[in-house]
Amino acid sequence: MKQNKNQKAVEKRQLSDFEHRMTIQLKEDYYVDYALSHSKEQIRHNRQKAILWAVLFFVLGCIAIYKGAMTEEQWSDIYLIAGVVMIVFQLFNLFYNFVMFPVALKRSVLKELKKDPSLLMPMEYAFEPDKIVCFLNGKHRSSVLVDDISRLEETAQTVIIEVKDGRRIIVPKDLLEKAEPVIQKQIQSFRK
Repeated sequence: MKQNKNQKAVEKRQLSDFEHRMTIQLKEDYYVDYALSHSKEQIRHNRQKAILWAVLFFVLGCIAIYKGAMTEEQWSDIYLIAGVVMIVFQLFNLFYNFVMFPVALKRSVLKELKKDPSLLMPMEYAFEPDKIVCFLNGKHRSSVLVDDISRLEETAQTVIIEVKDGRRIIVPKDLLEKAEPVIQKQIQSFRK
């Protein structure tokens, strides 16, 4: 005998079914700001290492140049060349860590945004007491349970909601200030 099971169909909610909504359209600047703020510690650490290596190799380079200039050995030219190479290489290393790394990071972020242009499109976020639902072009994109939110982080331009699985929701501060008080209160409650 077959039993007919009445399975309830999962009710799919549309964006208009949610009471508290906010439209967020991120610009490239917000993603760059996010990347730079999360790389701040790495940049600081790499700069410190670059300075230490530069001092060490500058001293070794000067010693090698001095030894190559003051002696008439058959290896004196090699000492001169090695000393110059050590100093020039460390100057390039300092230039890279202090000037080029932030530029390279920005270019990398912009390159990734070109691969996925949907990240720059307007997204609708619906806020409920137990979850945040994201819609793109009226279609469900993702959902985040409030229990899965690990913390809230602020940068100069944005507030970043971090989820335990590594996802992030970036909310521009100017939009958050204009949002409904219910949404503002819910986002502020993620501070731990």
